[in-house]
Order: sequence, then C-alpha cells, then structure tokens
Amino acid sequence: MSGLTAVVGAVFGMTMLAATPAASAEQIAHQCEGTEVVRCANIEMPATGVFNAHGRVTDTAGGTDYDVQVTEVRLEYYVNGNWSLLKLDQPGNYWEYDQDVERTTTYSCGSSARKLVRAKVYVRWLSSTVTGDWVTTPSTYICPR
Repeated sequence: MSGLTAVVGAVFGMTMLAATPAASAEQIAHQCEGTEVVRCANIEMPATGVFNAHGRVTDTAGGTDYDVQVTEVRLEYYVNGNWSLLKLDQPGNYWEYDQDVERTTTYSCGSSARKLVRAKVYVRWLSSTVTGDWVTTPSTYICPR
C-alpha cells in the first residue's frame, strides 16, 4: 500500500504544482518616489537567473488630475567605472489616464559573471504642463556563477 500511496502522492503533488498559478516576478531592487504622481523603478526576476527592468507611473486619487507615461526603461550594469546599457525599452509616446507600466525584455544570466545592475526609468506627467523625472533603483548584484 505504501508504494501506491507514494505514486498517488507523486501524481497529486504534480497536479497541485501544475494547478498552482505562476508566481509573479520577484522584486530584486525597488525605488518609488512622489505622492500625487508615484514613480517607480524595479528590477524583477521572473524566473531564476532571468531579470528585467520595470517602470510604473501612477496618478493617485485626489489632488490634480494627471495623464502619465513611462517613456524609457533601462536595465544597466556597472563596468569600468561607468553604467552601460544591458536592456532598453522605449515605448510609444502615449499618455495614460491613471497608470502606465512598461518593462524591458529579459536578460538571462546563462554563464555570465556576477553583474552590478540597476533599473533606470524616465516618466512624464501632464496637467497644464509636462513634467518628467528619472527614477533609479539602488544597485544590486545578479548572476552568481
């Protein structure tokens, strides 16, 4: 009976695993600024060893009503004393009423050496005038060998 229990348990365990919804991306580094217009940059890990940069700008309820947009999302790495581009997303120039979210394509570590990375995001908001701002995450290491 214990063999049958193990087989049933293994099948049930696989069924539970398959039925479990995919986990959302883990945030590796995160930075948000602002109150009326909240601007965020994130480094996400959607799967082990796979990373992207994510930007979000949100017009909060109350106060001035803003249209918002993410215009550039960068995943950068530090090399030879400078920040260099690893991935870049420059979405279309479309204004959103409440929130805009954009992300780069993913970077897979593969056999890459450890990298010091950051997300850098440029957002804009519009009421009577256009205002823009860069938001940058703290730097963090990815890709252990």
